[in-house]
Amino acid sequence: MKVKTALRASAAILAVSAAAPAIAQSQANAPVRAGQGQDLPKPTTASDQNANPSVPQPSVQESPTENEEIIVTGLRRSLQSAQAIKRNSDGIVDAIVAEDIGKLPDTFASAALARVSGVQVTRGAGEAAGVQIRGLPDISTTYNGREIFTAEGRFVAIQDFPAGTVAALEVYKNGTANLIEGGIGGQVNVRGRRPFDFNGFEMSGSLNGVNWEHSGRLTWNGNLLVSDRWETGLGEMGLLVNASYVGLNYLDATREQSVVIGTTNAANASVAGVRYPDAQGRFTSNGDRYRPSANAAFQWRPAAGLEIYIDGLYQGYRGKDTNQWMFVPIFGGADFRLDNLTTRADRPTVAQSATVVGASAPDGYYTSANGKTDTFQAGGGAVWKSGNLQLSGDIAYTDSKYTFDLVNIDYAFGSSPARNVVFDSPGTDGGPSFNFLNFDATDPSNYIARGLFQEYLVVSGKDIQSRADAQYEFDEGFLKRIQVGVRYNDRDATRDRGAPYVNTINGTLVPDLRIPISSLPVTVQNTRPAFTYNNTFGVRTFAGISSASIRDNLPELRAFFQAPEGLPAFNPTENFTANEKAYAAYAQLKYGFDLGDTMSIDGLIGLRAIKTRTRISGFVRDETTGTGTPTFVPTTARNDYTDYLPNASARIQFTPEVQLRLNYNQTRTRPNFFDLNPTLTVGPPPTISPECQANPSLPQCITSNLRNITGGNPDLRPLTSDNYDISLEWYFSRAGSFTAAVFRRDALGFISRVNREPVDIGYGPSRLNLPENTGKTRFQGAEVQFTSFLDIDGLPDWAKGFGLQANGTYVDSSGDLPSGLGDSPNVAGRNLRFTGVSKWSGNLVGLYERPFFSARLAYNYRSDFVVEYGVVNLDVDSNNAPRTGAIVEKGRGQLDFSTTVTPIPNVTLAFDIVNLLGNPLKRGRVFNDAGDEFARQVVYLERVYSLGVRFRF
Repeated sequence: MKVKTALRASAAILAVSAAAPAIAQSQANAPVRAGQGQDLPKPTTASDQNANPSVPQPSVQESPTENEEIIVTGLRRSLQSAQAIKRNSDGIVDAIVAEDIGKLPDTFASAALARVSGVQVTRGAGEAAGVQIRGLPDISTTYNGREIFTAEGRFVAIQDFPAGTVAALEVYKNGTANLIEGGIGGQVNVRGRRPFDFNGFEMSGSLNGVNWEHSGRLTWNGNLLVSDRWETGLGEMGLLVNASYVGLNYLDATREQSVVIGTTNAANASVAGVRYPDAQGRFTSNGDRYRPSANAAFQWRPAAGLEIYIDGLYQGYRGKDTNQWMFVPIFGGADFRLDNLTTRADRPTVAQSATVVGASAPDGYYTSANGKTDTFQAGGGAVWKSGNLQLSGDIAYTDSKYTFDLVNIDYAFGSSPARNVVFDSPGTDGGPSFNFLNFDATDPSNYIARGLFQEYLVVSGKDIQSRADAQYEFDEGFLKRIQVGVRYNDRDATRDRGAPYVNTINGTLVPDLRIPISSLPVTVQNTRPAFTYNNTFGVRTFAGISSASIRDNLPELRAFFQAPEGLPAFNPTENFTANEKAYAAYAQLKYGFDLGDTMSIDGLIGLRAIKTRTRISGFVRDETTGTGTPTFVPTTARNDYTDYLPNASARIQFTPEVQLRLNYNQTRTRPNFFDLNPTLTVGPPPTISPECQANPSLPQCITSNLRNITGGNPDLRPLTSDNYDISLEWYFSRAGSFTAAVFRRDALGFISRVNREPVDIGYGPSRLNLPENTGKTRFQGAEVQFTSFLDIDGLPDWAKGFGLQANGTYVDSSGDLPSGLGDSPNVAGRNLRFTGVSKWSGNLVGLYERPFFSARLAYNYRSDFVVEYGVVNLDVDSNNAPRTGAIVEKGRGQLDFSTTVTPIPNVTLAFDIVNLLGNPLKRGRVFNDAGDEFARQVVYLERVYSLGVRFRF
């Protein structure tokens, strides 16, 4: 059977299954021979399409005809749908459709996004996070077209969406007037399923056992979807319920050393003038986390052309994290020295290893951190269509709350043992290592209690959002469609925090009180072994206090440290309340005309206007008292501004397979509430060593003994950007395409947090971290994408199952640094790389897909990027001036594998491996004009194995 036209039609229908009815086509639904055990919704007719006017959806066009017959398996269907979305969109859009997410070795939607061209993520804590689009971190997130957020934030973390509950991820790389404003980087719309996506009764789900190699734990993931639709006397109705549970238990381990660079002298080493990091450390983070999620949707068509819908979403997060930190200084008292000093073979002024004697005693902490998030969104609306006119309205309510409860027991070594230190370990991983001489790190008698730190944080956000849209389609002529709409959003955000500290060494209780940790009302036991997969590091475990022991004995611990009972009281000077109202209106028209038999031009011209009113209340420092003791007074900051965001685009279709897009638009992102907060958050005082108490001007005391203070800036401006895109696209088969794009983003006013140190604003020597707007920043680059199966005439059927996906992105970023960094004489204030942006990123995915068996080997890579800039006063040049240092994360690739077998119809067995290579993250810092570098961190991430079953009936 020749299924060419039918397959193209079904792929297009799937692509617009959530589109507005006004763009529904008259194509007839055709049969599709699908693979078994698939997660993708069954094809629906045009009349069954889900009406969701809140999301701009692509219109559908006829696809070219081909003669070969291809069996459409689940992966092919998903690639066809994703290709149809990109091909027929009014803007530049990339998508991953349900089956694609389900078959990637990804637990969360954010990991699946890493496969999209132009998208970069950061990895850690068992997850992918920090989503950026073409180098820009300021993106907006919507769920079925509605704005969604977590607590007081501007957006929701994409990793909060389990992959099993997502129908599609749609990445809008340039905005149109009918898109909700909010992200200069673009917008990610998470599309959930609705009952009219299916022909009738549908039940599908999955269950996976997940083994976390480093933590040695097993967790469970699963989801279940039940949906049905009925003809009733009141019209057609449908109901869907979808629930998911994702658990993880990761163990990340880090070897690290200080960014502060010391210099030997004749008194402490055999060779003077040798550079070395002045501290090393080990950090382990173990998290036991799970995310419950559920969504439900009801659809009702009481009459032809009218649809009413109600839906709701719940997202939860529960996390119990245990962290252990050990700080091992390489500075200290009168007897401090570096014995057995060696240098790098080719660099006689750069240290390679040493035996450290007489340095300050190591210290650290044991952390128990519990986090909890509950986010609810409920809404409803209606869509009415009569002829060429469509009217729609939608209203929704969102309520999100996050609580964080942390307890730190700080410790110090009772003495300072000698240690062998390697600054750059041999082998492929490199990085620092140390081991103690004649000292048992597992003996609790070698540790004393240093203090008790507690933090209790509650942040929340609520909003009511509503919108009304109208559009009219013209049957003929230059003008194809007119869209107009209005939107109103009323948003509240609050933050309450208390963070008291009891210091048992520097006099909070008794001066220099030395309390053995074995005297605390807790159980002392060795920490979980770490670095067992790498022979470089010597201290794999040490005497510690588990999170469970801290929680089980928390009342007794508070009494022991003479801290108040119960949760810490909120500190009024660290809290804020905020309200934001936004009024938006837009108008947009679509034009189009033919240039001969095959060539045509169409596009959009639009304008979105937004008026924003904000109010944020908190406390600011009172500089008028003159007492020398900081005091705070309540303050309220207000702002009122209007943005006009134009967009214009043209799509030139040279042939049915080849088209060129030209796009321009302006975008704007509001500052986060936390960044606008005028309050200051003051951390606990540092532990000051005896030598620094006696002589605080010592170089090692300038930056190593600072109190951390963070705050906001109510005078921050919104970020703005002018965006230019050109995209050339060739669609040579149903699931085959080659596309190339160039882009530029001219941004103004990025918000960066800057550390200024040392400063004294009434709390002693401190490190002050405040946000500020930078100047101009430009992002420009290019993308290429290729997708195809071996659909070649003459090949046997089994060979046609092979496929390839490849994409690559180049981003060049440069711009103004924050003023605090640009003041350093060692850096120009301009043309430095933007933090978090890799110049190169890409994916290479090998595919094999047959109805009984499928496999994927997916490689994701991103090149070096700057983690942060900071002024380090101790690291000086020949003029004795401060140097601005960049911490750079090295390029890294991650290899993931997945395979499925379908032994019986509708049941699929799946096996996945995430982070198959197990290669660590590496961060380093150049510290002199010659380009010499010391490793900053080597971070070992989890390798994860998953075995599960998927079913569909």
